Amino acid sequence: MPWNRNLGGSRVQLELAEEFVKMGHSVEKFDYFDAFPKTQTSILSGLTRPSFSKYATAFVRANAHRFDIIDAHQGNLPWNKEELGFNGVLVARSVGLHAFYEEFARIERKKFPPQKLKIRLFNQLSSWRQQRESSLYPLSLHGCDLINVPNCDELAYLRDVMGLGDKTFVFPFGLSQTRLRAFSSAIQPANIRLATPTVAFIGTWCPRKGSWDWGTLIEQIKQKIPKVHFLFLGTGLTAKAVLEDLPGQEDCVEIIPRYDSEELPKLLSGVTVGVFPSYIEGFGFAVLEKLACGIPTVAYDVPGPREMLRDFDPPLMVPAGDIEAARDRVVQLLQLDPTHYTELSQRCVTVAQRFTWDTIARNTLEIYQQFLPPRRKE
Repeated sequence: MPWNRNLGGSRVQLELAEEFVKMGHSVEKFDYFDAFPKTQTSILSGLTRPSFSKYATAFVRANAHRFDIIDAHQGNLPWNKEELGFNGVLVARSVGLHAFYEEFARIERKKFPPQKLKIRLFNQLSSWRQQRESSLYPLSLHGCDLINVPNCDELAYLRDVMGLGDKTFVFPFGLSQTRLRAFSSAIQPANIRLATPTVAFIGTWCPRKGSWDWGTLIEQIKQKIPKVHFLFLGTGLTAKAVLEDLPGQEDCVEIIPRYDSEELPKLLSGVTVGVFPSYIEGFGFAVLEKLACGIPTVAYDVPGPREMLRDFDPPLMVPAGDIEAARDRVVQLLQLDPTHYTELSQRCVTVAQRFTWDTIARNTLEIYQQFLPPRRKE
């Protein structure tokens, strides 16, 4: 992945690195552009370029002596420490377990077969590349000292299916204190948010994140609350492309394909309710950021969002794919009176404040240091 704050996967390590530096540690990165400095990040280049693991392996073998800890995404270093010439702590990190995503991809191919030839060809190329690299993921998990996962469902899988529970630890994603304050400052009074009912979704427009569910969901919510508006942020696709999946909804949908991460608090300030109909996630920054902005968010009951939404009463999660249940919960939230909405909004902020990078960074290093060889601890 490119070292880019606007990308959820790489943002995890980037923002953790900032916290480690604040604590007095030295951090160096090796990312997509270090491996492929002359390559553009495009769909085609992603399908045709050599494996990143080849270049990551070469970098580590040349520089292993300089590091105490190497924290690599799953599949990037499919070796054990002896093969890499490294005697520190080797971490395999999941920002969404490959086995879970692979299973969803199989379901998606059956449930949402693409109609366009161009998409079918692209999917065939993607499948070929995934098959070529699929063996790298379990190799990296078996070869490392410890595995860092973002949710308890992944821990259970690695423990019960792969027998790797003894070296697997759960560390959620988080927000910096500065970012938490930015979201808190953007919260508008309940009466303003409720007066203009707005439903927000943050995420790439794709079946995994519920794109096929939105047409029905919008239609059913509008039947109950005709004046509702919908805000789609970070879709990655143009408004025209998104609206092809939402025929007849042009009048109530605003689409912002891309935005800078720093702009998000302002974009969310007037939102009433969030919806995140994703079928599989590592954690779900899109849920955490809306909670931090005091926005009650309805999500499918899947790994990742469960870490944040499991304790809400009444519940904010609905069964995955249950559009009617999602509709009912969204309508209930949009019809709350200001007092109850304010109470729920404050509860959302309180939950979001549990997930801070400074705390997560300290807890992470505490575990990592337990795995350091004695001479490296000195």
